[in-house]
Amino acid sequence: MRPIGARSNIGGAVAMPPSRHILSFGQYAALRHPTPYLVEVRRGGSRLLLFGGAHSTDPAQPMFNAIEAAFERLAPTYALHEGTPPALEREREIAIRRHGESGLVVHLAARAGIETASMDIALPDEARYLQQALGTPRALVFLVVRQLASFNRKTARMDFDGYFGDFFSLIAPPLGLAAIEWPMIETAHLAVLGTPLAARQVTGVETDPLRSELLTQRIARHSNRRRDDHMLERLVAAMDAHSRVFATVGVTHAVMLEPALRRIHPRPGRAGAA
Repeated sequence: MRPIGARSNIGGAVAMPPSRHILSFGQYAALRHPTPYLVEVRRGGSRLLLFGGAHSTDPAQPMFNAIEAAFERLAPTYALHEGTPPALEREREIAIRRHGESGLVVHLAARAGIETASMDIALPDEARYLQQALGTPRALVFLVVRQLASFNRKTARMDFDGYFGDFFSLIAPPLGLAAIEWPMIETAHLAVLGTPLAARQVTGVETDPLRSELLTQRIARHSNRRRDDHMLERLVAAMDAHSRVFATVGVTHAVMLEPALRRIHPRPGRAGAA
């Protein structure tokens, strides 16, 4: 097993190192910033508005009005979000309750008639990378705990078994598993973290990359750095292809990505795209 932070070969290619301009977690910890946090960047003829927020599925949170106001102010031609692409929900409140910020962005984009995409690493690709870097039990525990935290903060009633059945079908093949069942996860959780799994009580604390008491927190730090690299590439590519790009992401990602985004020079010959 390679230690966290080692270079890994995925699909025959050596993983690219993080951009030197993305903040380290040490640098981030020394900062004080508001939430939400907006990053506005111009690159050639393109504009990017990156909205960093607190993950929530409560429609009463003022943040969601702020997202909508920022979206309308930019009038984007393309939109990006964090995480796996959510289902399109026609009702604004349901979009937020089921999918949080990404649900609202997809809802707003559909209303505006523009395309959306995830700027995140595809879940099967992340699972494959973590399995190669950490081994199956640790990768499985991290991915499931992170997904449990996401599920537990949802304010819409969703079918637990159906939700995780879909999730397990995505991560089982890249983890080298024929199937994933809860007893398997409970055994791995006890072995990896030393405590029984209380699925309905998992929160974002267990995968908080700004903490390091738990192995899952240390894995989250490594995973988030890799995701930041990928997000930076996706944001730059979107600005190369579209004139006005709106994106939502967790506030930590937005703050850490800002210095790198501000140091990217316009692509030669770009005059602005529709």
